[in-house]
Parts: sequence; structure tokens; C-alpha cells
Amino acid sequence: MKKNIVIGFTLILVGAGILIVNFFGNSGEGNLKIQVEKAPYIMPAAHQVYANEEALNGKYFLFKVLLTNEGNNTLESVKVRYRVPGYVDWTDLETIGEMIPGQTASVVCYPKFGDQITEKMTESMERAEIQVDWDGASNKDKVEESFAFKIVDRNTYMFTSVAQSEIASWADIYDNNALLACFVTPNDPIVKYYTQTVQEKILKGDAAGVSKDPKDAVRFMTGIYEATLMSHMVYSSTKMIPENLNDYSKLSQHNRLPREVITGNTGLCLELSLLYASMMSAGGLEPVIYLVPGHAYPGFRMNGQYYAIEATGIGGEGLGKISSAQEALEQGMKQLEEFFQKAMQGDPRYTIVDIHQLNMAGVTPMSLKDDEFMRQKVDKIADNFSPQNQINAPQAPQQRQLAAVNTNNTTPPNYPTEPAQPDRNTTTSTSLMVSIPNGWNQYDPSMSGLSSLRSYHASPDGLISISKFVLPASNLRDAMNILSAQIGSLGGVVNYKSDTQGQISGVTTDMNGNFMWFAKSRRTSAGFEIITVGSPEYAFAQQQNMLTSIFNSIR
Repeated sequence: MKKNIVIGFTLILVGAGILIVNFFGNSGEGNLKIQVEKAPYIMPAAHQVYANEEALNGKYFLFKVLLTNEGNNTLESVKVRYRVPGYVDWTDLETIGEMIPGQTASVVCYPKFGDQITEKMTESMERAEIQVDWDGASNKDKVEESFAFKIVDRNTYMFTSVAQSEIASWADIYDNNALLACFVTPNDPIVKYYTQTVQEKILKGDAAGVSKDPKDAVRFMTGIYEATLMSHMVYSSTKMIPENLNDYSKLSQHNRLPREVITGNTGLCLELSLLYASMMSAGGLEPVIYLVPGHAYPGFRMNGQYYAIEATGIGGEGLGKISSAQEALEQGMKQLEEFFQKAMQGDPRYTIVDIHQLNMAGVTPMSLKDDEFMRQKVDKIADNFSPQNQINAPQAPQQRQLAAVNTNNTTPPNYPTEPAQPDRNTTTSTSLMVSIPNGWNQYDPSMSGLSSLRSYHASPDGLISISKFVLPASNLRDAMNILSAQIGSLGGVVNYKSDTQGQISGVTTDMNGNFMWFAKSRRTSAGFEIITVGSPEYAFAQQQNMLTSIFNSIR
């Protein structure tokens, strides 16, 4: 009997010991699974975008790791770190407090390569190394992973990050459009020196953009063109903008930087556009680049209007006559008219790259060092600038603002609170009215491609627009279904919410981003009327007071 008691007591002790070992001794043991999603390449020109998790909503990164605890123990203080030999030393990414069995966590790497990467003149394959550790982990439990990736040279621009086999639309072809702003370098010492030289010798020291007078701004833009003419710059005629979805040979381009276009005295259409954008930005303007099938040309935005010039009018071997500055301006504005028609009809091949708008979204220009030899070349080029030349280009005709009709599945904003209105589903002979602020621009609604649009107004800076729709419907739901279908035919998607008083808030999304809006509606004898007031997502918060004021004026 005594022997049995001793045996039983011993078994209890052994069992307790096993529990203690499992609770304390094995706390660091684990089975952590890791999956890595890597970027297909890194563009040195965009290295500051890759380093900024807030730029373009964190779209660009070196890699993501997906960690899953497939073991039976909770892992404490899970740490992820990485390095890229020759570029980035060991860097801690994130510490996850704990991971219980079955838990999954994601960690994203936004690498800080340093400005020296913009001196990289050749493409290379590099390797990223990843280590995952946690408190109490043994050497055999620690996770190590590595992968190879490409760093292209500083001049290479990749039009898309989408694999060729997965390209299905122009949005895929233009996936990296925003990164073009990294090649616009207004702070490059060489670009600044050249811009100052053009201002002094051709524009007689005048600075455009300060007065916000379109005539002065056009004069500045045509002054750049005159400078390229006087220096005998040549347009390299090879087209490098994709012309169709199967044009895989043009999914990347070796861009001469603006400083290299200046000192090399030659450029492709996109390279010339980057030069103009850099100089106009340095001069205080709001530069834009227009992309169309097989071509690109530069311009600027001012007071809600758009302007353009055909920079390739300088000509080249076999390209025919050379255009004057006035002819280049007229050609650019003619092309711009077609651009707006195509864009407002929903043709995704016609795209605006708004440089300063992208700068505000975190797309930072590449940093470049001063170069005395290049300054000397600028001085030599400037010897061709006629001191008697005076640019007096006429103001270009004003152009329509590009309508902002866009979407992603984004939650609509809450519309401003105000006293309840009469039931909007009750038929009335009174049409909805809204107070349009003084000085706002009115545009032809027939150019929008939306048959239900009756009027369209926009603020001078283009950041707020007011639209009135009349739809053949007897209730709000049917009216919104019709409107959503019309916008859908142009490539947009509408998400909205409404209340019983006919007030609506929504987000319209397309390839250009999100457009956020408020609206009021009313059933009238003419049909179901809706008046919207909205702003692009990037400007929505700062325009909130004006949006609310206009919304409350709708009666």
C-alpha cells in the first residue's frame, strides 16, 4: 500500500514537472511560417518614395512579410529586421508584442537607401536578408530568409509594376505614372542655374507664376521653348510611350534627366516634358505632363485652367520644319482640346500627371549634386541666347478643367448636419438651386459624357466642383442607379449613402483617384434632381468649410 502511494506521488511530481517545462522551458519554442512578397525592382529615382510609408498610401515598398504562428506556444516580442548589403545596414522593422498560436501578422519594409543611390549608373541584382526573432527563441527556431531583386540605374523609368502576363488595361500600363514626378527636378542645381540663365537672357529677368497671370505663365513656357530653339536642341524622334496594351517593348524607358537634356542638347518627348516641368516648377508654376498613346507633352495648370505646348516642335533629322514658339503653343493647345475630349469621354489612354499634386502626396524629386562641368556647359549653351530676344507670346485660350470623376471602395464621408428638409421624394415643381461663388468657372456639361449632367461649375483653383443632374426616375435609389451606371460607362465606380431626407454623401473613384462629395436631391416634374458639391480626396479636408457652406446653400 505504502509502495503504491509513493509511486502515485512520484507520477504526480513527474506530471507537474512536465507542465512546468511546457509552461516555462518551452516558451521560446515555436513554428513560425514566413511568406515574402517582394517588389519586382527598385527605381533609384524614386528611392524617397520607397522609404515613405505615407507616400501614395504606402503603395511602393521593398517587401512584405506575412508571419503565421503555426506552433502551440505564444511567441513574445517577435522582431523583424533586414539589410541590403552595400546599401542598408541591419535595420529593425517592427516588434510584434505577442503572437498567439494561429495568429498572422504582416510587416512591410520601406527601405531607406540614401541619396547616394541616385548616382547608380548601371543595373544590378542585389539581395535582401530578413531575420525574425522572439524572446527565448533558440538558434534553430529563428527564421532567416533572403531574396534577390533588381535595382535599375538612376535613369530608368518603368511604366508599370504589373507583370506583362497580367496587364489587362491602360491603368495597368500606367501603373507607375505617379513616379514620373521623381524625375522632375526643380531643385537640381543645374536645372536651377539653367532656369535662371533663361530668365535673365531670354525673359529679361521676369519670373512667371508670381503674379498668377496666365499670360506671364505662357510667356515663361514659350521662353523655355525659345531657349531650346536658340541652343539648337534636337528632338530624338524615337517614340517611347506605349501605344497599345501589347506594346511590351515600351514598358520601360532610359530617361535622360533634365540636367542631361540641357547639357546633351537633345531629348525624347517624355524627356523634354520632364525638363519643362522641372523648369516651370522652379519658376513657381504648377507643371503637368500630358500622356497620350505614343506621345507626351508638357504644360501647366493655373486658376483651374490647363495650358500646353508641343515641345518637340524644335524638330530633328527627318522631322520636317521647325516650329516657332507661337506655332508650338498653338499646336499644344490644339492637342489639349483633343485631350480633354478624349479624357472626358473616359478614354484611359489620355492621362494627366500633375507634378505638384503628386509632390504633396509624397512623391519627392530625386536629389542630385552640383556639377561644375555641367555649369560650364550651360554657360556655353547660353552663348547662343540672343540678348535682344524678347518673348511676348500671346495668352493661350482658356481650357476646360478636367472633370474629376473617380473611385476606389472608399467609405463616403458624413454629410454636414443641418435641419431636416422636406421629403425629397415628394414631387414638386420647384427645382433645386445652389449658390455659386463669384468668380467660379462654368463648363459645357455636354463634354462630360454624362447625359444627365445639366450644369458644372468649378472653383478657380479646380479643387471644388458643383454639378447638377436630372435623372428619369421617381425615387432616389433608381436615380442613383442610373447615375452610377452612366459614371460606370466612363470607367468610374460610385459608393454612396443617403438618409430619408434625400441627402447623400459619396465617393466616386476611377484611375485618377477618389472624388468625395455631398449632395441633396429632390423629385420634380422634370425628373429626379441631384446637386453635388465635392473635392478630390487629397484636398477634401482642407476644403471642408467651403464644401459645407455650399452644401447648406442647396435649396
